[in-house]
Parts: sequence; C-alpha cells; structure tokens
Amino acid sequence: MFKNSLENIQILLKLGRYNYPTGAFLLLWPCIWGMSYQINSETNLLKIFILFVVGSFVMRGAGCCINDFFDKDLDRLVSRTKKRPLASKEISIKTAFFFTCFQLLIGLFVVIQFNLKAILFSFFIIPLVIVYPLLKRITFFPQIILGIVFNWGIVIGFLTQNTMLNSGIFFLYLGGVFYTVGYDTIYGFQDMKDDKKIGVKSLSIKIENKSDQIIPLIFSLSLICISIAFFLNENGNVISKLISIFFIILFFSLQVYAFKKRVPYKKIFDSSVFTGSILSLLIFTQNYL
Repeated sequence: MFKNSLENIQILLKLGRYNYPTGAFLLLWPCIWGMSYQINSETNLLKIFILFVVGSFVMRGAGCCINDFFDKDLDRLVSRTKKRPLASKEISIKTAFFFTCFQLLIGLFVVIQFNLKAILFSFFIIPLVIVYPLLKRITFFPQIILGIVFNWGIVIGFLTQNTMLNSGIFFLYLGGVFYTVGYDTIYGFQDMKDDKKIGVKSLSIKIENKSDQIIPLIFSLSLICISIAFFLNENGNVISKLISIFFIILFFSLQVYAFKKRVPYKKIFDSSVFTGSILSLLIFTQNYL
C-alpha cells in the first residue's frame, strides 16, 4: 500500500513537472526581478520571496496540468510528450483534476498574502493562462502569449513593493516578454518535426528558415528593453548599470551563439534559469549601490 501511494505521488509530481523544475524557476525569476526593481524597506522581503517561490512552483504545476488536459491526445503523437501521465493514461482525469485544484488553492493562498493591488493584478492574467494551451492550434505565435503570462510576475512583484507602476517596470516587463519568446522558441525547435506532422503551430516553425537572424533579433530587443529599464531605475549608479548590462549582453550572446552552433535546444533552454538568476542578482544589487 505504501509503495502504491509513493508511486501515485511520483506520478502526480511528474504531471506537475516537479521532477523538471526549469519552468518553475523561469516563472519565479520575473517575480524576483519585479520585487527587486525598487525595494521598499518597510516590506518583509524574505516573506514575499518565499511566497513567490511557493507560488511559482504550484502555479507552474497547475499550468502544466491544465496544458495536459487540453493536449493529452496531441501529446500521444509527440515523442517528447507521449509518456506524460495523462497522455499515457498513468493517471485518471478525475485525479489530475483534483490535483490541479489543490495546486490552485495553494496558489490562491499565496496571492491573498499580498496587498490589494497585487492581488487584483494577479487575477487579470488568468484568462490568458487558460487559453494559452489552445493557441498552438490556431496561431504561430503562442510564445508571445506565454511571454505575457510568464512575465506577469514582474508586475506583481513590483506591486508588492510599490503602489504605482512606472515606465521602468514597463520596459523590464517588455524585456522579459521578449526573452521568454526567445528561449521558448529555441525550445520549440526540438518538437518541430512532430508538430508539423500533427498540425501544431509555433513560432519555431514560422521562422525555421530565418531562425539564425530572428533569434538574435528577439534577444536584442529583450536586451534593449532591459537596458532602458536599468537606466530608468532611480537606484544604482551609471557604472553599476553599465556593468550589469555588460553581463546581460554576455549571457544573452552565449545563448544565441549556442543556438547558432546547434547546441541541443533543451540545454539552451535550461541555461535560461542561470541567466535569469544572474539578472535577478543584478537588479537586486542596484538597490544598494
């Protein structure tokens, strides 16, 4: 009985991708960017950080479950996804539904710990979270919606520290959106052959023949927006901002270079976690320079 229970827990964790936390970190870092952009010394920063960690993992887990509900039939036709619990029928739809609700309840508990404005903005993004899994059936640009959703944490994080949004956080958000579009489009290249067979659309397919030009362009747009955000930030000094931008250029360039050299796409995608962590540190330190 204990063995069966343990196996069931492992299947649930697999369903929520807790065994592969890259996506959770990529959801977490924008929250930290927003929270760190202009820190309010009167807030409990450690508490907010822990809430974002918990929230990012459970909401990413819930998002994966929702995605798999919609995609279970398609997932069976793709070599990378055919062994997912719902696609392989390791788990029932009913059990998966209750697990999704459980994660959403934890996410709701996290959100209501924030101030009212942050709570309200948290709910604004829900419609896009729900429709995102369907977009790959109708448009070649689902990565743009993913970028909008994944980086909404920048807005929420900022509002945990400040009462009003500003132009700096707008450019940071826009830079995050472009970065997500970039790394997720790279990630999509590994599924391109199967996606073409089953009629799934993606930006990876759309730019296939021009990817060596368009991927650097997307990363460059992200760099420009993030650089503007640094200089619009009242914290930090010119030297610290220039040093920060240098490191962003360095890590972005490494990812673009790896793509052009056709390093395995999953490795490039996974490296975004490290790049995101560096950006978090660079933004955070501006408050104390």
